[in-house]
Amino acid sequence: MSLVGAPATYSLLLPPGWVRIPLRGRTRESLEEKVFRGIEKVPADVSREKGMAYRLHVRRRVEKLAEDARRSGGLDLYVPVRARPGGAVLAASFVVAEAVGEGGVRPEVLLGRLAVEAGEVRGVGETAGVRREYVKEPDEGEPEADTVTRHVDYVLPVPGDEGRWLTVSFSTAGDGDPVSPFTRAVTELFDAIMSTFAWSHRPSEGPFAG
Repeated sequence: MSLVGAPATYSLLLPPGWVRIPLRGRTRESLEEKVFRGIEKVPADVSREKGMAYRLHVRRRVEKLAEDARRSGGLDLYVPVRARPGGAVLAASFVVAEAVGEGGVRPEVLLGRLAVEAGEVRGVGETAGVRREYVKEPDEGEPEADTVTRHVDYVLPVPGDEGRWLTVSFSTAGDGDPVSPFTRAVTELFDAIMSTFAWSHRPSEGPFAG
């Protein structure tokens, strides 16, 4: 399918248990409906105190993720909400955000630079993008971020709109080991989600409403 002009939005197919939280409208309502309401029920073998502490931890973590993403130009936050065996939700998320490229620099030139610096060129949504994978140590001054995380970033030029880009930034703590088979499997899940990325020209949608 050939694209005429710049797309209005994008789409992704999510696996069961993942939800999209818009960051430019109805964020609070979406968090309550899609995330927080689902953690109200505590398994019978979990004490009330532990259940309350867990719900508070999830609420604080997701609210901070949403606020940080919004301040960084985020369009949408994606998080898993279905608990794994044992009662815990998968520690993973990704953010789709807008970015502005260098004025006068063609997308293929900038992609080439990014690939040489820290990534690889991949086809995503009928366009060429750059994928970068790395491990990040906890940030100092954030007591809750005490786990090493594995990250994957995609940088995609918006077709037909030179100088406009989308970034898709994923992170996961996995099982606490950034190189374990489980953590790598979670990362592969994100890459599988990205393989479904598509641009859309739906006129009724706002710019990159997702």
